[in-house]
Amino acid sequence: MENRVKPSKCVLTFDVEDWFCVRNMREVIPRETWGAQELRVQEGLSFILEQLRLRNIRATFFVLGWIADQCPELIRDIAAQGHEIASHGYSHQLLDTLSPEAFREDTEHSLRVLAPLAGKPIRGYRAPSFSVTKKTFWALDILKESGLEYDSSVYPTRHPDYGIPDFGTAPKKLSGLWEVPMTSLNLGGMLLPVSGGGYFRLFPYAMTRKLLKRASKNGPVILYFHPWEFDEGQPKVDLPRWRRFRHYVGLSKNRAKFLRLINDFEFTTVEDYLKSGPLEQPLPQ
Repeated sequence: MENRVKPSKCVLTFDVEDWFCVRNMREVIPRETWGAQELRVQEGLSFILEQLRLRNIRATFFVLGWIADQCPELIRDIAAQGHEIASHGYSHQLLDTLSPEAFREDTEHSLRVLAPLAGKPIRGYRAPSFSVTKKTFWALDILKESGLEYDSSVYPTRHPDYGIPDFGTAPKKLSGLWEVPMTSLNLGGMLLPVSGGGYFRLFPYAMTRKLLKRASKNGPVILYFHPWEFDEGQPKVDLPRWRRFRHYVGLSKNRAKFLRLINDFEFTTVEDYLKSGPLEQPLPQ
């Protein structure tokens, strides 16, 4: 039997979007056709919420405003169970495809939708597909002006679609708000993503567990998942080979792997992590 891991608490987050909202689908399922797709976000969310409830785990849910408009009771249920509600924007448009004015409207639209469902102001934001990069740092000023207090959109890794390899993994104050980057591990000069998502589905769990234990020596690991990653019954779309692999790899085993993860580690929310320090200054109570 494996020894149970109890490193620094991991920060557990979920990007609440449906199977057809993702970057890999945008060329075959355009934004204007979302209303015609099968809405299945509740399939994965029901599993996630039940497992967290059984273990008394609180997490941060970065909710897409469009999803909240379709399923307001689901978002109220997340908040009622004591989880943090944060913004994932409204329409899942990548920042490098938006003007600053369009980004501001998308962000503020999401906040208008989410705050009443959460029952309190929204403090955090995560950009679709980690699209806060060096080219889109202008977005941080807009997030601050919109009343947000932290962003969790930077991925310190090398990826064809996103990433700032030299950003580091510790939270930083930028434009007056905290940037809470995802976690990558430097192994011999290679930045290996260990934050969840497709990497969690792809790697054997024993490897993930070992990498997380090692990464946690430098502080809490930021983990992210999507409800559709726990929905093996979602429609199968004819995608280019690489995109198909990225979206569907490991779906059949992901629930079992996630159960091992939440039994092996301890977790907190982004909000509570920033309050606990050690940081330059905590978020206000």
